[in-house]
Amino acid sequence: MGFLSEVRRITELRVKLMSSRIAGALSLMRAIEARNSEGYAALIAEYKRASPSGVIRVDLDPYSYFSQVSPYATGFSVLTEPFFFMGHPVFVRVAALFNKPVLYKDFVISESQVDEAYANGASAVLVIYRLLNGDVGEVVDAIRRRGLEPLIEVDNVEDAVKVAEDYPNCIIGVNSRDLDNLAISHERSLEVIRAIRGKGVVIVAESGVRDRGTAELLAREGANALLVGTALMRNPQMAKELYDIRLG
Repeated sequence: MGFLSEVRRITELRVKLMSSRIAGALSLMRAIEARNSEGYAALIAEYKRASPSGVIRVDLDPYSYFSQVSPYATGFSVLTEPFFFMGHPVFVRVAALFNKPVLYKDFVISESQVDEAYANGASAVLVIYRLLNGDVGEVVDAIRRRGLEPLIEVDNVEDAVKVAEDYPNCIIGVNSRDLDNLAISHERSLEVIRAIRGKGVVIVAESGVRDRGTAELLAREGANALLVGTALMRNPQMAKELYDIRLG
């Protein structure tokens, strides 16, 4: 395919997306629970072109990425933050075309960001507990008023237990990455997962899943879903390898 042909394909997609709000897809929580009922951990495939550690991949357009991982993914996660992650809200619209739940992932501090997630067809919105110093109530309420679901992200046992108590029946994201120094520790995330498993929340393991062995360990210890970004961006076909991870 020549350059102009590729440009035309992408431009036609952009024009298609220049519309009013795209209808949101299925509930992320229900989709994860449905996959769990089959005995498997759900796979959430993330579109992430860069991170604070550097550029991951910019030669893979979102439509091509979602086309490749869609047969194996229960839902999608989309980075919209532009400066550190090279994200954009239009990527959420592309993901929503595949009729699967879409997580809007940004450093959400304002209701206007929730409006943006809603307008672009997201099903759920990431809320980082530490970013808001634990004061997540207003943002969570704004998300729910729009019929979306909050995914509240934590990285330590104390915060995780507090969220599980304050927001029963919610989705809790357990990040293996320390957001202060960006180091990954699966030992810490496993400690968090063990502290809240069985407490009526849906647990999503985030960051650092680079192989099947790590995915199996997290699912065996209580993760209901695995959110995988960098590894799938570099090799979308890895989604097939992570499709049939059994729950513990």
